[in-house]
Amino acid sequence: MRYLIAVLLLSSVFLSQGKLNGVVLNKNSNEPLALANVAVINSNYGTATDENGKFTLDNIKAGQMLSVSYLGFEKLIVTITSEDLSGGITIALVPQVLSSQSVLVRGTIGKEGYSPITFSKINKKELDEQYVNQDVPEFLSYMPNTTFYSESGNGVGYNYLSIRGFDQRRISISVNGIPQNEPEDHNIYWLDMPNLLSSTDLIQVQRGAGSGLVGYPAVGGSINIITSSFTEKPEYEVSVANGSYNTRKYSASFSSGIINEKYAVYAKLGKVLSSGYRNSSWVDFNSYYLSAVRYDKKVTTQINLYGGPVSDGLAYNGLAKFAIKDKELRKENLSYFEAADGEYTYKSYRRTDEIENFSQPHFELLNEFKLSDNVTLNNAAFLIIGKGFFDYDGSWADTSYFRLTNEYGWDLDEGPQNVLIRAMVENTQWGIIPRLSWEHKNGELIAGLEYRNHRSVHWGGLNYGENFPAGLTKEYRYYYYEGGNDIASLFLHESYNYSERLNFLAELQLAYHNYRIENEKYIDNEFEINGLYLNPKIGVNYKFNPLLNAYVSYARVTREPRLKNYYDAAESSGGEVPQFEKNADGSYNYDEPLVDPETMNDIELGVNYNSDRMNLSLNLFYMLFDNEIVKSGQLDRFGQPITGNIDQTVHSGIEAAGTFNINDYLQITLNGSYSKNHVSEGGTYLSTENDGVVEVDLKDNRISGFPDVTFNGIVKFEYDGFVAQYFAKYVGDYYSDIYDDDLAAINNSYDGVIGYDDNKVDSYFTSNIIASYTTYAVPYFKNIKVFAQVNNIFDKLYAAYAVGQEFYPAAERNYLLGLTVGL
Repeated sequence: MRYLIAVLLLSSVFLSQGKLNGVVLNKNSNEPLALANVAVINSNYGTATDENGKFTLDNIKAGQMLSVSYLGFEKLIVTITSEDLSGGITIALVPQVLSSQSVLVRGTIGKEGYSPITFSKINKKELDEQYVNQDVPEFLSYMPNTTFYSESGNGVGYNYLSIRGFDQRRISISVNGIPQNEPEDHNIYWLDMPNLLSSTDLIQVQRGAGSGLVGYPAVGGSINIITSSFTEKPEYEVSVANGSYNTRKYSASFSSGIINEKYAVYAKLGKVLSSGYRNSSWVDFNSYYLSAVRYDKKVTTQINLYGGPVSDGLAYNGLAKFAIKDKELRKENLSYFEAADGEYTYKSYRRTDEIENFSQPHFELLNEFKLSDNVTLNNAAFLIIGKGFFDYDGSWADTSYFRLTNEYGWDLDEGPQNVLIRAMVENTQWGIIPRLSWEHKNGELIAGLEYRNHRSVHWGGLNYGENFPAGLTKEYRYYYYEGGNDIASLFLHESYNYSERLNFLAELQLAYHNYRIENEKYIDNEFEINGLYLNPKIGVNYKFNPLLNAYVSYARVTREPRLKNYYDAAESSGGEVPQFEKNADGSYNYDEPLVDPETMNDIELGVNYNSDRMNLSLNLFYMLFDNEIVKSGQLDRFGQPITGNIDQTVHSGIEAAGTFNINDYLQITLNGSYSKNHVSEGGTYLSTENDGVVEVDLKDNRISGFPDVTFNGIVKFEYDGFVAQYFAKYVGDYYSDIYDDDLAAINNSYDGVIGYDDNKVDSYFTSNIIASYTTYAVPYFKNIKVFAQVNNIFDKLYAAYAVGQEFYPAAERNYLLGLTVGL
């Protein structure tokens, strides 16, 4: 009898293990949900549903639990039974109260196996496992062909991202479908959106010519960040962390859950403090994120408010290359230096009163109107208000620079001393983005428009100094001007399914931009520049079978220069003039700028393989530029690269990525790239002391800032609430200027006209570890999570970036420990 019982028990075990077939549906409509995530809990095993909502999982046992999720629906946990294994399972998800971002950004979010674009995604689960205190550039830096650097060295403060070597001025960045690139400067300042990742649900990074639906069309790539933190039930959470360089982080959040099946509220407050790795590179960041949503049968309305006042010690200049390997020198924060023969011949330390204060709240009103089962109208209205100053050393300037001369009514025998300049910036940007989405028989058509109105005020004053003339007050302005940019665009996006295997994508953006400078004090250089740009994109995707697809796409993108390329009005007292041709009478012809928009033709070819255990992708790209705006190797007074046109350039390469689920607990992710980025036609002009202006041919030179080789690896172990991840990054060498190997020859021929003799950023390898443990078994608490991060675990001394002679060190080995408590 005992043997019989044993046989029966053993048989039941084997009978309750096998293949699970299932389907995921919308509970309200019984429609299948394609690309829903189906994951086995406490393992790395999972899959996604096909276009009919169906999925298959092998080697499933009765009693195992599945997590089933889909954007816009409540996540569901189901326990597998023997009946499910033998007869299949139907899983019905309930629509969730979410913001209208899901439709607002639909045209810019790719679908694996269907969209003919080169992209990667990070979902909420990955965000929860990997995010500790990183800013967006550092967090994304392990995606294919992506790098970052930090001015302060330890990733807190001013951080910058590059995709395929293109800096973030040429990456289109949006939050909830709303453009974030600053309209005059094209840059994005992540520190004005502190702790944004803690309220983020999904990130998509697209490489190459990104979607042209809204904002500036992408040259290097696009980043779409979707925020959403509403929960079905009330939740409270507090978090604290402490680490190297006196870094501290505090946050508290509240989610109301669904109230009366109609409302939800979410709020999060945070603070980040750090002394910084480099001297006097401290930060004091405050953050807030407030969101409320109302859900009706046909209408969804959401209001978001986020931002935070920030202050920090300035650290925008790099260091001489020899300082990178010196543990003491690499921490210095200099405002100016001269170096020769591996040592400083002169250096000026940054003053402790060189600081910044800025605040930029974002207001968003998002609406979704369900006009019919197939037609949806979305609208985003937004307002961004930025105001702040930075104080920097002006001891080097004379009376003429400050316009304290007789010409301007001042009588000063001796120049001012120990001056601290205050540069003030005030920005106001508002806009609307309505769009109509029609889901037709063979796909979806999205049509819409965008209007943005940007206005700014810039002025420079004298906040402190000695030997000022009588009557000078802090209200004095030695420069003042008002800037602006009106942006209007129309766009169309069609995703057309010719058959189950073949689908097409087509986009068209017609964009109008109107730059302006008005009310310039003293000089009255006032002008407007109008541009009309047509940006098309087409793509074809073919699905060979449910696991394998291939695609090809072509895009043509034209981007205007930033306003400073036309005229750096803040430096007018130092001799900067408008960059336009001159008329016969010496006046400027504002219809003929000396800098041209850059135009790119981008061809992408890729193949993807996605199975339960393995995801592989391989893509080739060829990007041909006319008038590419490249870095010359010089910096302006504020550490920003000086740029100009090159006649013709080519960026081409190959990118590969793979994720391998070794077993239920171990996952390995690898990605790498090899590219060639060079000048095919064009040169530059150098002004020499003895030879006057000479032309240097740059044909075949590598373009500065573009590494030929990158590689990333992530090893993830997950078991019973414990998650540990090892991150490895290799970045090949590249040049800090456009001169390539010609630097020595130029200096020898023209007696050191460049001013430095080493322009190579050496290759580097670095690695981090992030680990956490979450338990749900503590009474009175929803969960408790402890986490730790160790960066640069092998304590490498390297420069993560350089421009010209200025190299930016990455911090030595450092750590952060923290605790999160959910109630």
